[in-house]
Amino acid sequence: MQKFITLGEGYGEIFELESLINHNYTRVEKSLFLHTDNHPSTFLLVMKPVRGNFQAIYTLYMGIPYRDGEGRKYNMIRQWCEEKNIPVIELSTRNPDDFYEREQFYQYMTGVLRLNHLLRPL
Repeated sequence: MQKFITLGEGYGEIFELESLINHNYTRVEKSLFLHTDNHPSTFLLVMKPVRGNFQAIYTLYMGIPYRDGEGRKYNMIRQWCEEKNIPVIELSTRNPDDFYEREQFYQYMTGVLRLNHLLRPL
């Protein structure tokens, strides 16, 4: 079972993410930036499965200002991942605002990531 866990909204989320990366980097499988046109990007921190098949996917939902390869939060997160040798993958995706609910966006992303072998099949 893969579960998306949103890390809040605002400034607290960045501190929580930094702590996850610094203290649990051995459990991290990969990280993903999901970019859309003219909207903030979404960041995913995909953890290794635990206790059989539970896999946590921590998210900063539309919380990364990004334009043409630049953005302060984007650069900080990318640097943290690189320091801990966490693979960073970048994708262009549909805008989350295209979906009625956030959960629908997560279901869409689960399908896209599984098709691209970036998430394990159930």
